Amino acid sequence: MAEMCCKYCCNDWDVVVARSPEDIEAIRPVWEQMQDREPYPVINADIDRFLSVIESSDDSVQPYVILAKQNDQPRAMVVGRLEMHAIPLRVGYKTILKPKLRCMTVVHGGILGQPDGDVSVLLIQELMKVLRQRQVDVIFFNHIRTDSCIFHISRKLPGVLIRGYFPKVENHWSMSVPENLEGFYQARSKKHRGNLKRYISKLDKEYRNQVRIITYTEEDDLDEAIKAASQISCLTYQHGLDSGFTDNPRTRVLLTTAARQGWLRMSVLYINGEPGAFQVGQQYGKQYMLEQIGFDPEWSSLELGTVLFIRVLEDICADLDTEFVDFGFGDADYKRSYGNKQWQEASVHIFAPRPYPIFINMVRTFMMSIDASMKYLLSKTGLAGWVKRRWRDLLQVKSVDRKR
Repeated sequence: MAEMCCKYCCNDWDVVVARSPEDIEAIRPVWEQMQDREPYPVINADIDRFLSVIESSDDSVQPYVILAKQNDQPRAMVVGRLEMHAIPLRVGYKTILKPKLRCMTVVHGGILGQPDGDVSVLLIQELMKVLRQRQVDVIFFNHIRTDSCIFHISRKLPGVLIRGYFPKVENHWSMSVPENLEGFYQARSKKHRGNLKRYISKLDKEYRNQVRIITYTEEDDLDEAIKAASQISCLTYQHGLDSGFTDNPRTRVLLTTAARQGWLRMSVLYINGEPGAFQVGQQYGKQYMLEQIGFDPEWSSLELGTVLFIRVLEDICADLDTEFVDFGFGDADYKRSYGNKQWQEASVHIFAPRPYPIFINMVRTFMMSIDASMKYLLSKTGLAGWVKRRWRDLLQVKSVDRKR
């Protein structure tokens, strides 16, 4: 059973900890107000999305939300949940070990209020209390901006034995939505523009009247959309990395919530009635958030994923309320090609001051130092891109073979 909400004072600060869905509902007005004030609100930190994750999880997953008030005014919030979290110990794409620790996961976008240095110190100290109280073994910040105070404090305040090292820094890309599709084309180079138009014309020419694109937005259509996306995803290299689209209870609850809230934009491109590419998006405020994509490698010569993106973008341009497209976690060629704004994010760990978590941190640091050295050598020899492509091709072939 989840623990009750607690409240305590720290100098002129009041700190409220919400540990159940009922506690969270009690602070809903404050949460929604703080989320609305974010310059770039992230859907993962939306209260209804967050509650959907809790609802779709077993009893071992519990909310843990910290609200810091000063003089009775909300100043900052940390949106997190307690759960088992795998710490992948890998070199490149190869996972050597994957120990699981009891974790407090701070969700992406889950630091609300744009806390300055002093407030960030307070928040990190509150999180480290959770470690000292043996409630969890590790704090995990999922993709926090590296230009934020909370990132720098999280890297400096913890001691050397419990501080996570080698945080993976990734570019996060977004694209301003043009007035129309022609504006998108004009922002590309002449060669790139020609290639994009050729992909569309080639598909239209070779499969005239056989191509159909459906964008699913309603709850009643989810079974059809999920079936199509799952059929494609199991053929991709992402599936081999356990990061593809998966039909499971959490996926269904999140998509159902998105449909009910009016966020869902799940598009599938069909050829001859068979799904060839999918794109999961969410219309959240003034942004279209691209969450997952995939295409059947059998149709790779037709660039179905690119065609689908352009067709969806055409609809996005027609929606005057949408100001930019958020490309989600990680770097990719298409994100660099389309994006016109970027920032950096990193996932950060803070381990509990106990023997086993410290041991896992030491092993993880050693493995990541090897990984960093190999990546440095590959980049210097110009082989990094080739190795990445070969590894992805191998994973994709294995996914196809498993389906067969």
